[in-house]
Amino acid sequence: MKELRKDNFVSIQLKDKTLIEGVVLDYSHDRILILINDSFIEKAKKINELDTLFLTVNTHLGLKNMISSTISTIDCNNCIVVENNEAVPVEQKREFVRVLSNLSFKIILKNETFKADCVNISAGGVAFLFDDFKLNNGDEIDILFDNRYFQKEIRCRAKIVKASLNNYSAKFIDLPPSDEDKIMKYVFSLIVKK
Repeated sequence: MKELRKDNFVSIQLKDKTLIEGVVLDYSHDRILILINDSFIEKAKKINELDTLFLTVNTHLGLKNMISSTISTIDCNNCIVVENNEAVPVEQKREFVRVLSNLSFKIILKNETFKADCVNISAGGVAFLFDDFKLNNGDEIDILFDNRYFQKEIRCRAKIVKASLNNYSAKFIDLPPSDEDKIMKYVFSLIVKK
């Protein structure tokens, strides 16, 4: 998986649907060393050599899936080694590249300003965490991005397209091309850093 990096969180699904969590300690072009989280060690002992595993990796480009095989079972350091294969191809349904980001921004509603924390961003929209009150699908909000991220302050309208507890996704509405370019430049700068 080209997107793989050290310290990526990994969820491993066995054939019987058992889920095991861990973190990438090291990797090469053909194998991955995964440290199993303490609470999943007993479940990880079920893994045999050559077992087929379904991995979901939290990469800098979002969640990526991979079908793998066990090279070596859990050792005394609570690590397993699995094949490093290509990510399962997905049909790109998004118009814009989306990348994980931890920037903070402001939401403006009825002349009040609230803080929100970005989860991921693209030139088409933003996913974020927001705890001040509940937003609903279809709500329209104003978003204000600070100039330290985009060389200028960006204020735009956005429509909530997904709401779940305190997790939201919003699509930008009528974002001027110059602002879209600035956000796209920021997105690509994060991809290059990774």
